Amino acid sequence: MIGIFGGRFDPVHRAHIKIAVAVADQLNLKEVLWVVSANAVHKAAVASDEHRLEMVRLALEELGDPRMKIDEREILAAARGEANPSYKTLQSLKQERPDAQWVWIMGEDQLQAFTTWQRWEWLSQNMALGVCRRLRSDNSFPIPDALLRAGARIHPIEFKPDPVSSSQVRDAIAAGLPISGLVPAGVAEYMASHSLYC
Repeated sequence: MIGIFGGRFDPVHRAHIKIAVAVADQLNLKEVLWVVSANAVHKAAVASDEHRLEMVRLALEELGDPRMKIDEREILAAARGEANPSYKTLQSLKQERPDAQWVWIMGEDQLQAFTTWQRWEWLSQNMALGVCRRLRSDNSFPIPDALLRAGARIHPIEFKPDPVSSSQVRDAIAAGLPISGLVPAGVAEYMASHSLYC
């Protein structure tokens, strides 16, 4: 099974890395494709596509995990003037590797909003969902009824929440605060050298 980890990664930070590694370990994934998004429907990126791609490259190089691969297809599609919703990403991946099994990596918030995705029912039939669940005292894991009815294959991932967010990193940089430990060292150096988020 191959993981798909989509996001703006604006910038990539330690929680992104922890999530990808946790899902890869718990689901025994051969690969995790980091699909850097462009022209996000819900929220525009702050840094350019090129900067975000390079920061993910640097983070994965520093991580040194051969399972982690960068995937540029959504940004390349946007450069051609094409829309790049998630279902088109999965369609192109399935065309390239027709025998592969796919799992989309997400958090619980994304799971709750999954039925708003374009062609979500087709997506739920053609890939599994690896969901980093929140830790609750009652050990509950709420799944939307529509997904249950659609027969979605959902794999709960045990993951200790990390409070770091991309907006927190951006705000810290803008305020001149240290970001050591929030992002990989190479990413911090890249952001400083290109005056990103200042």
